[in-house]
Amino acid sequence: MKIILFDLGNTLENQNRGGLLPGASETLEAIQALRDAGGNAPVLALLSDFGEIPATSEQIQASQQEYFGILRDLGILRFFEPVTRRVTLSTEVGAEKPSRKIFKAVIDKIGGGLRFQDVMFITERQSHVKAARKLRMKSIHFKGPGEISGDVTRLPDLLPLVRDFLGAIH
Repeated sequence: MKIILFDLGNTLENQNRGGLLPGASETLEAIQALRDAGGNAPVLALLSDFGEIPATSEQIQASQQEYFGILRDLGILRFFEPVTRRVTLSTEVGAEKPSRKIFKAVIDKIGGGLRFQDVMFITERQSHVKAARKLRMKSIHFKGPGEISGDVTRLPDLLPLVRDFLGAIH
């Protein structure tokens, strides 16, 4: 099993204008349909810096509900269900990206004896890409809104990279 881990803001969603970036929903759908050589689908997951740190359990729950509402409004909640295992927020971990602690929390929530090498992380932040690569995660720098460069410039361009990472059957 492998994890395809996305950042939300300026990777799947245009934070400045609201709404999904072009091709976001179609790309998530296409990734969800992929299978590795063993017939396993990738686990789609989200990691976001969201909410206050430190936070009380009530604040964590409120942040989670607000975030899940954003995903529902964007029409992409279904890709990350069950959200209690596939969505990780900084407020619940007590650390922000690119901390090792928050990446480890993602893996622990999903379970299955996964390692950092089993994760592909996609984000618009170059510093987060570099930190993830130091942990031996496959990491893709997406040229989001306002970015001057990136490994990929359009979300559908991720598909061949994800296929290769999965060792997917075509």
